[in-house]
Amino acid sequence: MDFAERFRAALRIKTDWPAGALPGDAGAEAPLFRFQEFLAEQYPRFHRIAERWSLGPYSLIYRWPGSGGSGGGEAEVNPALVLAHYDVVPVETEKWTADPFGAELKDGYIYGRGALDMKSILISIMEGAENLCAEGFRPRRDIWFAFGGDEERTGLLGARKTAQWFAERSLHFSWILDEGTAILENQIAGVDRPLALFGIEEKGFLSLDLTAVQKPGHASRPPAVQAVAVLARALHRISKKPFPFRLVPTAEQFFTRLSGFASGPQAFFMRHARALGPLFFRALAVRPDTAALLHTTVAMTQLAGSAADNVMPSEARAVINLRLLQPWTVEQAARRIKKIIRDDRVAVTVHDMGTNPVPANPEHTRQSGPGWKEMTAALEAAWPGVPPLVFIMVATTDSRHYQRLAGGIFRFNPHRLDPDELSRMHGHDERISLDNLHRGLEFYTSLFRLL
Repeated sequence: MDFAERFRAALRIKTDWPAGALPGDAGAEAPLFRFQEFLAEQYPRFHRIAERWSLGPYSLIYRWPGSGGSGGGEAEVNPALVLAHYDVVPVETEKWTADPFGAELKDGYIYGRGALDMKSILISIMEGAENLCAEGFRPRRDIWFAFGGDEERTGLLGARKTAQWFAERSLHFSWILDEGTAILENQIAGVDRPLALFGIEEKGFLSLDLTAVQKPGHASRPPAVQAVAVLARALHRISKKPFPFRLVPTAEQFFTRLSGFASGPQAFFMRHARALGPLFFRALAVRPDTAALLHTTVAMTQLAGSAADNVMPSEARAVINLRLLQPWTVEQAARRIKKIIRDDRVAVTVHDMGTNPVPANPEHTRQSGPGWKEMTAALEAAWPGVPPLVFIMVATTDSRHYQRLAGGIFRFNPHRLDPDELSRMHGHDERISLDNLHRGLEFYTSLFRLL
């Protein structure tokens, strides 16, 4: 079985999470254990050399021992940590043109849930390590791998547990690599070349429940003031008061570097972002993708009321999702939302768990520091001539659980994606080209050779 066939076999292991299943459900967790076993079966040379720990269905850890030791020595031989996850999001099978778990190969693409997010990366990591072990290669430093089985459901049972396991053993990593932004093409106005976006900081995550209550009853006798109307006014007030714009150092560096590849008015605004101030924000905030780099965003994602069309609900509820840009914290953002609403009839509570922004290593902002040289060299090996740019990860990754364990974090996907390909991630007909698959393998293989 070759690389592509092993990848296809990995896609066929159905590691989505069944609706309604809870942790401890043997049927739901069995595919996660099966995936762990699959890695042991398919990569025997690596498993003969590496140490392995399974902390349950949601956490798998490897240590690939290096020749320079793993602690207490020079910075260059301190360990590196590579993250990935093997769980995938659910699918609407009827809306796919291919079997979501069939790993069909058509016209140079492999289709399947997890093709991009992110079994392609995980299998490339393992394939690269296996091939290097077969050559007798040994890294200079220890390389640790931490694979999670619940990243798509917050990583609390996988990544957070693994991070605690590392902390208990006083492990600290020179730098961390996790999934993140890809090599993008035709996605930035005025830029006509591919750019590799290294996510060196990550926005925080916060969902808030907004609830207004009332006495339930028959819809033929509605009260003068209805809970839905109260809630609607609160949401309208939030929509009229966006969080203020701010140019953080990572975003400033991104736009400054991007201006060298852009043309027209966009290039001017990017090059003089700080001097232009409000003019820059007005020019760039018209596009959601660039506006997300410049302020804390608020997305209204869920609404709920009565279960029947002729019954007054006992409560009206909305969920809003915030992605927090520094310096906003969970507590500060929640207070601001309450202040905007200005209505005691609307209860505002944190939905599940919020996380604060993860700052960048200042050296990474200056395109230097731990891991920068190795990352850029591996990028050049896989994608010659594609320049790297620092970036803010606006989504969340497992790496946020490890932020106290490393000198810096990279969030990067070594695949070249146009808007159509990117839209398939978490969407219908997710797929990866064979070229992207093999370039990803080249990236990780080259990276490991440098460690």
